[in-house]
Amino acid sequence: MATPPILVKAAKEIWNCEWNILMNGLAPSDSKGNYKRPKNLQSEIQIPTKDDLRDRDMDQMPYLIIGKSCPWAHRVWIMHEIKGLKGTINLNIAQVNTSSGRWIFQPNLKGCKTLQDLYKKCNKYNIKRATVPMLFDPGKKAKSKFRLINNESAELLEILNEWPISSNNLDLNPKNHYEKIFNWQNLIQENINNGVYKCGFARNQKAYDKASKDLFSTLNIIEESLKINGPWLCGKNLTIADIRLFPTLIRWESVYKPLFKCGQKPIESFPNIIKWRKTIFNLYNIKNTCHADSWREDYFGALFPLNPSSIIPKGESINEIINR
Repeated sequence: MATPPILVKAAKEIWNCEWNILMNGLAPSDSKGNYKRPKNLQSEIQIPTKDDLRDRDMDQMPYLIIGKSCPWAHRVWIMHEIKGLKGTINLNIAQVNTSSGRWIFQPNLKGCKTLQDLYKKCNKYNIKRATVPMLFDPGKKAKSKFRLINNESAELLEILNEWPISSNNLDLNPKNHYEKIFNWQNLIQENINNGVYKCGFARNQKAYDKASKDLFSTLNIIEESLKINGPWLCGKNLTIADIRLFPTLIRWESVYKPLFKCGQKPIESFPNIIKWRKTIFNLYNIKNTCHADSWREDYFGALFPLNPSSIIPKGESINEIINR
């Protein structure tokens, strides 16, 4: 027996109401239905000195908290690898609890079970969103409270690039490229890094159409720039502009196309971007920061409003994606 149309209509209206409630908590939007990313905490940046770091045991060194699935944390993880900072910054990978949508530590970190607990231990009690990445300093002496250095990924890239002790002198934010990096940052951050989320979290067709148009027009700009001025966004040298873009584009086939509806054009239609992506993937230890299975598990498992069934699709391995 067919379902009566009136029941179908009622069910759709009820689900749409509930969906908007869930989305308000997950991804706030403006009055027109466009996704608006919440701002992270602002903190006073106090980087330990070289002498200070040399006077510490490893457990007293600052901790960088990242999550495998988070693209904002991924860019900072990449910088940690490129600069060789494992001797003075502890790297801790938080896990996603898909049932609660929170970052947790397994085992506990400094007595903290969750990222929320860690923020509180850094005197940040009023936060609504405990986010990765975050860099905190436990200090040289045992303390009940820690100091949050920073939790804004774009700023953390600059902080780690200038970290007092690293295994190499590679500068990914050279002064002669400040203007280019700044311009790329503004374009990439809004239309690509945030752009995929604007597509996935759009509340209506008009908001989605605008986000998709901005996303793919910016990909066209990047494709043309790499063709003419490559091999990198700023020319001959790898910079933080490239590092800010890579985590979004490496997740394309696993997450953003199937779950966030970023399908206006296949990513393979941008051959210079594909070549650029593969080159970065094979630099330093970057391939070991890429985990397609974890991305699918966390995104499809945790974002209930976008995937109510919580079914995690099968997909290509990261090596199959990068080498096809």
